[in-house]
Amino acid sequence: MKPFKIAALSAAVMMSLAGCNSADKSAEDQDHPPLAECKTLYNAPEIIVKGNNQKLTAQTITIGATGDMHGRIRAYDYALDREVSSAGLSKIATLLKEERANNPDMIMIDLGDSVQGNSAELFNDMPIHPVVETMNLMEYDLWVPGNHEFDFERSFLDRNLSGFKGSVISSNIVWDQNSDACSANNENVPFLPGFQIFDVNGARVAFVGVTPAMVPNWQASNPDNFRNLAFKAEVESIRNAIDEAEKKYQPDVVIAALHLGRLEAGTGTYEVASELADKIDVIFMGHEHAQFIEQMEFGGPVEGPMKDITAENAPSKVEDKAKSGVYNDANRHTKVKVIEPGKWGWALAKAEIKLEKNDDGRWKIVDTTLSNLGVNEVNEDAGVQEQARKVHEKSVEDARQKIGNVEGNFTNSSTGYADEATGENYYVTDKDGARLYTTIHHGKVADMPLVDLVNKVQIQKVEEAFSHNADIKYTQVDVSAAALFADTSNLLDGQVYRKKDSSNLYMYDNMLVAVKIQGKNLKDYMEWSYSYLNAWKEGDITVSFNPDVRPYNYDQFDGTIQYEVDLSKAPRKEGHDGQRVIIREIAGKPFDADATYVLAMNDYRYGSTMLPNGWITKEDKIWDSSNEKTYAVRDMLTDLVKEQGGLKRDDFVNQNWFITQYGKADDKGVVADENKGDILTLREGKGKALWERLQNKEICVMVEGERNPSIAVSVNIHDKNSWKENPNFREGATDEELNEGCSL
Repeated sequence: MKPFKIAALSAAVMMSLAGCNSADKSAEDQDHPPLAECKTLYNAPEIIVKGNNQKLTAQTITIGATGDMHGRIRAYDYALDREVSSAGLSKIATLLKEERANNPDMIMIDLGDSVQGNSAELFNDMPIHPVVETMNLMEYDLWVPGNHEFDFERSFLDRNLSGFKGSVISSNIVWDQNSDACSANNENVPFLPGFQIFDVNGARVAFVGVTPAMVPNWQASNPDNFRNLAFKAEVESIRNAIDEAEKKYQPDVVIAALHLGRLEAGTGTYEVASELADKIDVIFMGHEHAQFIEQMEFGGPVEGPMKDITAENAPSKVEDKAKSGVYNDANRHTKVKVIEPGKWGWALAKAEIKLEKNDDGRWKIVDTTLSNLGVNEVNEDAGVQEQARKVHEKSVEDARQKIGNVEGNFTNSSTGYADEATGENYYVTDKDGARLYTTIHHGKVADMPLVDLVNKVQIQKVEEAFSHNADIKYTQVDVSAAALFADTSNLLDGQVYRKKDSSNLYMYDNMLVAVKIQGKNLKDYMEWSYSYLNAWKEGDITVSFNPDVRPYNYDQFDGTIQYEVDLSKAPRKEGHDGQRVIIREIAGKPFDADATYVLAMNDYRYGSTMLPNGWITKEDKIWDSSNEKTYAVRDMLTDLVKEQGGLKRDDFVNQNWFITQYGKADDKGVVADENKGDILTLREGKGKALWERLQNKEICVMVEGERNPSIAVSVNIHDKNSWKENPNFREGATDEELNEGCSL
């Protein structure tokens, strides 16, 4: 068995934990200078040798992969301040040791989005981020940067890529030949190598990496984060990298390591697999936060889906050979297998590639087998725990900082708790962490102070910036947009507000942006947002959510705007205007589709949605928080609580919108009888018995979705297939048992 190189935290890390900050000598000046402009970063030799037994005539090459770790070193969620069973490099490390004991030449890769999330930003000033140090400790061989690696200042990216002890690859990131630094070049110079060759006992394996080409869009308000870099089209870049690897090294196996969703904006893994199945043997992918094993035929539909080849009812998800069929040297050009291990360390993705030498001495593929090894029942590795001990302690201490007190409930349920049906804050723990029993957070279906809090902070910060900048002619924000990111978000009367509550309420490192927008484009944006909700039909007593829309893409709108959302009307679809949103007024005047309004939102929405849809242009941006002392919306929340000594519900009540099928509520969140819509009327009439069964946990909602499980079907009094019986419901059953009965 090949042990990890157990080491104490670096002196630089220790210094940071002792209190160094950005005012100290910059980390990049200490050990990792900025990367040389217009030069390719090579962290590893052209060929990395694994094993040297040239006499073998048969062998199995084992490849492991993680992706979307998002700062999870330990099996701990700092926003919730509790241990979680299905997360952490520390658990992956245990599996990795077991695998290496049987396969000492195993190749280990990470698929990106590694260093952002779960309080990881506390350690951004370190010369090497603790996540990267942990990957080094675990002897990862390969790292493909994801989009979130570009969330921070450029020096952070540079020093962590150069500080990784394995190879860092991505075939589509190049130095911009039009930049001043590269103006003398006639063609793009790769920022990173497009591929890496491994020699495993004489067999050559080529890995080709890719990062989403959408990074400049998603980081449009932070162009310095990708300064002098360009992102080329994924399929073309992968194809070119494979062709180059084949020309130079004639690999026996070709592996794609992609940070790319299956159906991505622009190009997705569906398209990569369809176009390049004849060139690639296995695709490891990240970014989608899903867990699956699938297969695409060469020339298959680029819009998907792929064929599910996972064995049913397998505790560790493994490939079903009866579904995938034979894969060997004779037919390898006709299809490709694709695997994703999910997020946070849910599983270790593994490919076992069986090779034999033919009479000519060339290695030929005999078989491939994929599996996702879950970590739910796995113990944490003691070595990783020890290396991360001070990081963990600092993260817990930071999360538990008392900031202030909460007065009043910020969710308008009967109890103030988040779950609309049960009135509880009791969470079901699935492989993805925690979700509500019903996954109906009351704050998603009605105007509540919980989301108004975020919007008010955004409005306040933008208007403060306007007042301090004489060059900005605007003084007021008309509309602010914000999403309720997590089902676990809530604030209760009498609660001590701790720093972790800001992270739970706003889990991302988004900055704040103010833009001017034409009324008709604002309306289209709002229609886009409310397409997250499925259409209401007669008999529905709950709302349901489109599983193809991410919850973080569901914004609610506050400010001077007054509007209504009718879910019986047609949602916005590609090529079709939505008819759901009725805007009554903005700034005390009737809505004008031709008027110009000021909108506050996060930088992700600015780059990922507003610009690509043409609702605004870059020239419409008025201000962003990138140069502010507190630049992240999450930290603005913390600052506000510190300044005020707490939060009072009444300060954040602004009943400016409602869903027609619920009805307009008063400032207490109560809907009067004469204002009740069809859903509330049914719950008190024909649907009362069924609603009570859901409240009592006798029945379960129909939950779908790998990445963000949510209700995909509304509970309907006329459709018995719109719910399922809770198998754990019985007299004397505990809440834990009842919630478990409705887990995925």
